[in-house]
Amino acid sequence: MERGYDAPCTERQTDWTPVGIRSVSAPSTGSAGRRAKGALVSATPQETSPASIPTGTVTFVFTDIEGSTERWDRERDAMQAAVRRHDEIVRSAIVDRGGYVFKTMGDAFCAAFARPEDAVAAILAAQRAIASEGFGAVGGLRVRAAIHTGTADERGRDYFGTALNRVARLLGIAHGGQVLLSGATADLVQGDLPSQASLRDLGEHRLRDLARPEYVYQLLAPDLAADFPPLRSLDILPNNLPLQLTSFVGREKEVGEITNLIGQHRLVTLVGSGGVGKTRTSLQVGANLLDGSGDGVWFIELAPLTNGEYVPTTIAVAMGITLADGEPLGMLVNALKAKRALLIFDNCEHLVEAAARAIAALMRACPQIKILASTRQALGIAGEETYRMPSLGVPAAGVSGEFSASEAASIPAIALFVERALSVDKRFELTDENAPIVADICRRLDGIPLAIELAAARVKILSPRQLRDRLDERFRVLTGGNRDVLPRQQTLRALIDWSHDLLDERERTLFRRLGIFVNGFTIEAATAVGSGPDFDELDVFDELASLVDKSLVLAEPDGDSLRYRLLESTRVYALARLDEAQERPQHSARHLHYFRDRFGELRAEAIRTGRQTEFVEALKTELEDVRSALDARETQSDDDARGWLLASIGVWWEALGLGAEATSRCESVFARSIVDPRLLSRLCVTLSDLHNSNFQISRAYELAVEAVKYARETDDEQTIFLALRAYARSATFAFKLDEAEAALTEAESHAASSVVFRSSLTDTRAHLYAFRGDFDNEVKSREQDVERQRVLGNERGLVIALSRLAEAEHHRGNTQRSIEISREVIESRGYGDDNHGLAHSYVNLTGYLVAIDDFRGAFAPARDALSLLAATDINHAYVAITLEHFALATASFGNLQRAAIIEGFVDPAFARSGFVREVTEIATHDRLVELLRGAYSPEDFERLLQEGAALTPEAAVALALEDP
Repeated sequence: MERGYDAPCTERQTDWTPVGIRSVSAPSTGSAGRRAKGALVSATPQETSPASIPTGTVTFVFTDIEGSTERWDRERDAMQAAVRRHDEIVRSAIVDRGGYVFKTMGDAFCAAFARPEDAVAAILAAQRAIASEGFGAVGGLRVRAAIHTGTADERGRDYFGTALNRVARLLGIAHGGQVLLSGATADLVQGDLPSQASLRDLGEHRLRDLARPEYVYQLLAPDLAADFPPLRSLDILPNNLPLQLTSFVGREKEVGEITNLIGQHRLVTLVGSGGVGKTRTSLQVGANLLDGSGDGVWFIELAPLTNGEYVPTTIAVAMGITLADGEPLGMLVNALKAKRALLIFDNCEHLVEAAARAIAALMRACPQIKILASTRQALGIAGEETYRMPSLGVPAAGVSGEFSASEAASIPAIALFVERALSVDKRFELTDENAPIVADICRRLDGIPLAIELAAARVKILSPRQLRDRLDERFRVLTGGNRDVLPRQQTLRALIDWSHDLLDERERTLFRRLGIFVNGFTIEAATAVGSGPDFDELDVFDELASLVDKSLVLAEPDGDSLRYRLLESTRVYALARLDEAQERPQHSARHLHYFRDRFGELRAEAIRTGRQTEFVEALKTELEDVRSALDARETQSDDDARGWLLASIGVWWEALGLGAEATSRCESVFARSIVDPRLLSRLCVTLSDLHNSNFQISRAYELAVEAVKYARETDDEQTIFLALRAYARSATFAFKLDEAEAALTEAESHAASSVVFRSSLTDTRAHLYAFRGDFDNEVKSREQDVERQRVLGNERGLVIALSRLAEAEHHRGNTQRSIEISREVIESRGYGDDNHGLAHSYVNLTGYLVAIDDFRGAFAPARDALSLLAATDINHAYVAITLEHFALATASFGNLQRAAIIEGFVDPAFARSGFVREVTEIATHDRLVELLRGAYSPEDFERLLQEGAALTPEAAVALALEDP
């Protein structure tokens, strides 16, 4: 198999593919696919002599016709003539300017130039000639082109290498009529563009090779179209596919086969040993199938999970979905019922039952969801199609000594070894002398990509011959003879054993300690957990750098710093070594204490500055390690550390849609044998706030009373303040307004100079003003809070403050201003990934529009609110609030029966959630009931209410969203 490139015309819509998921294994929208049946056609030898074929640094031009397939279907004869003329124009423009057409496929051209300015001139001439030709018989031809400069290996009048993958991917994001240049080419031609031509900077874009982003430029010139839709890059398409720091090598055949299987089956499972390349291949398949017309491609990494119950919430977090309280899997299924997407589940093997349960539920209930899973064993689900992931192609036994470096480089396993070796040592070269040795290494490693990568990393300290000899010795020791009969996992284990044995004792010590991290770590985390009496901070830094150099730890960009991680196989291995050394208990404790201290510091910083974004992002990044620290068997007796970690995180779990998990965890630790009154008070505050958010007012009030009781046993000003603030808030919501006033007054004496504390008091006092009916002072308090959040630059705090200001303006009758503010909040996108918060804004806007009788205008935000809530929190009181507003709007247009049934659902829903109607909701309720009572007899009205009371939340929402 050649280490080839992705042909520029490699997309076609297959019969199975839902909108938003496309195949990339055969002729594309740019390929006619009607002549030569998509076969590759090499340029004829007469066009370019072998001596003049560009080599070394080459500028590549790929072109194809956009949308030609449909026109072939409509007007075959006319299209055949048009494409023949198109071919003459493009070929002539290339050859006349010294280019070499080395491959064609359908209507696509692949050409090489020695000089980038010639490439630009050629494609400009071709585009102008095509434009002047007209091609009216087929409605015109829109040719797209991409130009990229890089190095490539020329063999047999063809080219191989990553530069060709890059230009093919660049072509894939272009539109018909558009000419794109990579940053590399643009830098070279800036001073040598054709007359009147220029370049437009389109910015940095991620291509579907998942590698580093590419700076992209568009060629501008008279007679060329200038304005096009946004490029079809990964940056604008719905996905969370991670950036890959290394290129994708040697899997073109597998990608095509897997893509075809996804076309025929809803669930495809890649089965194979650890390190065989399942993850990287599935990511590339996902990138190829992403075209932006559906709900995207989503990567769900299960490796960090230690408990199968978190699989549904992990899926939800990856897709930006907030789950409601209740059974997470059921909520997830409801959220995805109408979605059209591809979900990629990675590393299912350690949670195979939980993963299978979640995937089976999605398969049953979500007909437009496709799933690609990777695991070491099949999931055992009905409808599953398994694909056994092969190792990379290796030379057959006994032939590796018979071929040259050029021949060896075309074998996928060797190509991978060479590329990874060059990444660690630019001096490495595959030669005729060492090619047989490298081939032998790859064959003895069974073509397992991870094994090859680890071996290639050693070229800095070992020659290929030394490397092969070490492998021979190690395999004999570990297998005791015939290793061919052993499972591939044991082969990988042998390699990791070998890699581990190459470390010195200090490297081994740090390596096994780093295995405690589930989802990567920073240098500070490595120092906190890995250091000790035998290791100081500088030791950790030095040994970590060494482990990165030896590819046992990966270093990945994370903003302005680096984040480190162990591959899953090596992490499991490291943990086994940690157990062997009897060090797991002490380092599990250090792991827990690190996150306790880390989030304690982040909380203190958030209190000092008022900014929440950094805290929320840190929690999102470290979530799986926080869970692991809290759940570790070795830390279950350390209730204080677990309690302080939970108290520090507080209600920030809600920003990730995990309020129910936070409540459960806090309740569990709170029930343990904690005696520290300060910690008990902080946990009560957290629980009170969480219960208030879910309208569990009675429980929230009880916990606030407990918080104050425990706080008064301390002399800690902050603890007392937080307890009093929670008590004032809970007493307000419980209509104990005098108690709330007294608590607020006392809390003010403990607020000191904290901006955040003063802001929270302003917010709580505004609630109290609202409950007392003092709406003018409520507005003043809300305006103060808005200004404070603006000064702090706290985006999330600002949208919350604005939402509450809108409510206050509505309370005092300035509803038009409330509408303006709500729309400002929604358009600002300040809630980020918090769809629950965004839904709240839509709910409020609906209520305000209904209040001013703009019933038609209320339908759109009501539907948006219900759609978001159905996907995040179907049981929340916001659903019932929205439905009641929606019912009034529906009734105003004469659909009284639907309105009455919906209203029947609302009251029981409020009772279940604990919600008590406030000003806006009372007004809507009273108007609606009056209207319905006037339209129906008491008996008929009661019958419709009972019909609505029997509805599930899902059914009530579906009824509301039905067409009138």
